[in-house]
Amino acid sequence: MSEITSELKHDFKSALESLQTLRDEVRLKLHLASMDAKDEWSKLEVDLDEASNDAKAATAETRVEVAKKLDAAAKRLEEFSRNLL
Repeated sequence: MSEITSELKHDFKSALESLQTLRDEVRLKLHLASMDAKDEWSKLEVDLDEASNDAKAATAETRVEVAKKLDAAAKRLEEFSRNLL
């Protein structure tokens, strides 16, 4: 009976150590993903500001190009938000 108890204790300890290692790995991946998301968000904000400024300054001749920039920025923002979840 004590051999079974000893094995169970060992199995539980081993399982707990595996879970703790996995937890640490996930924590690190979340931290790195957060840093990547912040970097990507900074780039997106610059693009969105540029697109907004271009839209305000658009003339009849430049509206097509501005519309393309706005569409590209919107697509990147949508993709970014999907990747966060």
